[in-house]
Amino acid sequence: MITPIPVSREDVKRLSVYKQGLHRRPAASDLKRVIERIGLLQLDSISVVARSHYLVMLARAGLYDPADLDALLDSGFLFETWAHAMCQLPTAHYPWYYAYIGQKQLKESQWQLDRFDIDMAPIIEHVLETVRERGPLSSKDFESERRGDGGWWNWKPTKVALEYLFDYGELMVSHRVKFQRYYDLPERVLDRSQFTLDKTIEDFRRWTIERGLRHIGIGTSNHVADYYRQYKRDAAAILNDMVEAGAALPVTVEGWKDAAFIHREDMALLEAIQAGEHAPELTVFLSPFDNLFWDRDRDEALWNFFYRIEVYTPKAKRVYGYYVMPILHGCELIGRIDPKVDRVKKRLIFNNLHLERGVKLNGALYRGLIGAIEEFMSFHGCDSFDLIKCNRAPLARRLLKHFA
Repeated sequence: MITPIPVSREDVKRLSVYKQGLHRRPAASDLKRVIERIGLLQLDSISVVARSHYLVMLARAGLYDPADLDALLDSGFLFETWAHAMCQLPTAHYPWYYAYIGQKQLKESQWQLDRFDIDMAPIIEHVLETVRERGPLSSKDFESERRGDGGWWNWKPTKVALEYLFDYGELMVSHRVKFQRYYDLPERVLDRSQFTLDKTIEDFRRWTIERGLRHIGIGTSNHVADYYRQYKRDAAAILNDMVEAGAALPVTVEGWKDAAFIHREDMALLEAIQAGEHAPELTVFLSPFDNLFWDRDRDEALWNFFYRIEVYTPKAKRVYGYYVMPILHGCELIGRIDPKVDRVKKRLIFNNLHLERGVKLNGALYRGLIGAIEEFMSFHGCDSFDLIKCNRAPLARRLLKHFA
């Protein structure tokens, strides 16, 4: 029986921030290394100031050209698949996902294609053959009527066919144009990659749990499972196996009821952090879909930070705003912003800036927020700033004076 290692919540926070590359900026902006460090980028269609994956990269790499991130998909360095959600991952990880996609093909389809009042089989076959003959195509390249009563099924049948073929690995995303997906055959998308597709579904499960643990630093089996959206029971069994094999160590975290874990290879890093090394020094605005706080239960257990995106909440019931972005200052989640960009006037607008209770105003906080706002303005091509609402009057006066 291995005695669990006692760890403070402060240690877990600092380790999490370090593992996510949010403690300080790299010496050079290397987008590939950032993605390899965090494992995957979640995609989302909402674009208020910028799409989520651009904001995730901004927080870690600093100012960069979004076209350079797009080019990583176009060049074949990244591929897209369902992971935590719809995500971009290094193509070097494809062999593990190939095993996962292969398992899905063996299961009964969850698509319920019989909900359409037409036979989807010939449409699916037609779409696949058309892509095979013509090369990368988007849904707008196909002409057909929409079917269904609304909601998710209010897609035209050829769009459903493309997504169905993508889900089962018959097609992959070749590239995007203004976020529009273009689909092609896997052998053409992967023609620049060299790897052996020899992984099993068990390899995949163990790989996702081990990587999930490495990406978050310290977490319970539920926290680790969430990173790549795996079954919690599988995560618990795999982590226990890793402990028995010496690859992971049990940890107790102050205030947590459930057992937690750390990868053995991260112990030296944890000890360095406990000794005062790798002190976090950034103040950044985090996408609502940032990897750091995907697991909402972990957010509350670790930071005591309750967060819910309010995009789908009726306006009258919103607490903080429409597209609320948490503020990371050092290793603390200290508040939230509800930003908007007026692209005509090149103005960055904070509809709301809310600091959490107990956050003290001091020089470091002022400097951090001003620097984060200036970087945000530069990234979005803004040359002026406006603050509509703030729950700290001295902070509002300071910011408006600085950006006047």
